[in-house]
Amino acid sequence: MAQKRTTKYCSHKCASRAYKVRKRDESILESNFEEYVKRELHIHSQALQQIQVSLSELLRVQKIGKGNFITPNDYCEMKGISRKTLSRWIKDDKVEVKKLSSRKFLIKSDIL
Repeated sequence: MAQKRTTKYCSHKCASRAYKVRKRDESILESNFEEYVKRELHIHSQALQQIQVSLSELLRVQKIGKGNFITPNDYCEMKGISRKTLSRWIKDDKVEVKKLSSRKFLIKSDIL
């Protein structure tokens, strides 16, 4: 408890202890801020990589898109068929398909 209104601490010893605590808290805050910035930079770099991958896929789709290709789900909705029926049609070569990868493909839309 301070003895005067102009002082913050009761003695020089208490003031020194408070100073050390304050300096320790500042250094902890500074190191936490550096870790936070590093973590945020990592998150943003990952997001940027995902955007680059998405853009490359979009450019590839646009090249294919000149032939009016749509996703399998959209094709099923337009035709009113199930995915199983679509699989049979693809197997029987009743629809034109462009493969983007082993699991992704687009279907030529004859409706458009």
